[in-house]
Amino acid sequence: MLFRSMHIHDFPDTTLLVIFSFLCEADLCRVARTCRGWRAIAYDSSLWRCVNLKRFHKLNEFSLIKLIQSRMVPMLFKINLGGFTLSPRVFQVLAMHCKQLRVLCLGSVSFEEDFTVSDESFPGNLTKLDIRHSSGHPTAFKVITQNVQQVQCLGLSDSIFGVIDTEGEKLRFFASLKEVRILEFSYCNSLTDTIVQFIAENCPNLRSLCLRRCHNIRGESLSKLIDCCSSLTSLVLDGTSVSDNEVQAVSWENSMITEVDLSWCRHLSKVGLKSILTRCRLLRFVRLCCCGYGHAITDEVLHAMTECRYRSLQVLDLSYSSEVTNCALGRFVASCSSLQYLRVYHCQKITSTLVNLIPSASNVFVVANFHLQRGGLATSATSEGPATLLSATPVNYSQRESLDMSLRQD
Repeated sequence: MLFRSMHIHDFPDTTLLVIFSFLCEADLCRVARTCRGWRAIAYDSSLWRCVNLKRFHKLNEFSLIKLIQSRMVPMLFKINLGGFTLSPRVFQVLAMHCKQLRVLCLGSVSFEEDFTVSDESFPGNLTKLDIRHSSGHPTAFKVITQNVQQVQCLGLSDSIFGVIDTEGEKLRFFASLKEVRILEFSYCNSLTDTIVQFIAENCPNLRSLCLRRCHNIRGESLSKLIDCCSSLTSLVLDGTSVSDNEVQAVSWENSMITEVDLSWCRHLSKVGLKSILTRCRLLRFVRLCCCGYGHAITDEVLHAMTECRYRSLQVLDLSYSSEVTNCALGRFVASCSSLQYLRVYHCQKITSTLVNLIPSASNVFVVANFHLQRGGLATSATSEGPATLLSATPVNYSQRESLDMSLRQD
């Protein structure tokens, strides 16, 4: 049977709509300039349901509002405006005309002008909101605090504490976060253990908490957090000021923690690490970069971990740990058959001899800054990045329960 060749302009609109759905925002704008027919298809609101405008953060307000009204209304579900300078008018358009909007990414945004509190001053049906590293007019954050009742995944910046400065306001705000499952703070120096206790008492559904580089977190709230949040599986304490005494007082054995990040916790020693790592038996993801200035991870800690016989541990990052040796690490890897990813970047005592200590049947993927060789295959460290070898296909080196992962899933 002979088939007649078909020109792309002969394709039905429904077919072109499917084809165009694979294009990014910039490419949709390009095909829209081809002809009137393609312009109408490229501007179909179903193609603008999930939009990432972060790369266009210098777009002026008039053009941004026009873009939202002409292409995204009424089907907009997710929009990333990271890096923009935004006024109340942008949010009024989103609140009034984008009733299906559920995911709003405002990372590193600067809010300008006075925000008036009203029913249409900010989208009110959001399930995911990210305002990490954002700053600007305090009234913007005041409006945000009144529109988070349905949010399940939330990223907050230090600026939020400028509008909830009293204990009563903080308690009311966190009491409104009943639905929150993933909560992330980054570089929030205003965050204290008292606030984390408010969170523990008022967010019963919390599954993931990130306190990255929140230097005033000392760990007094950890016991309350573990006791109250029985669903908590992911805890990031990267760069906090938690100490041995505080982590030893926590009933880690009663927790459901599978992901823990203790990197750059300068006040932790091997005592605190053993207390956590030997009592959390469900661990899948462990990150311990430069813990205790690189001296907390010792062979003694690895011996204790070896005795635990983890059944689910897949990812272990020991980068910048100066005390770990080949022998102890090799024994641990041999005892942990589930391990798939091992990062030992800039570990002073780890050498290529480590490879000979890992069982040949192991599927672990090793990342290091020295030459690795096995079975005729070799890689070498370069200035661009560390060397890698052993398993042909690395696992996804990331947390499963995190705000960034949740935002990527939509």
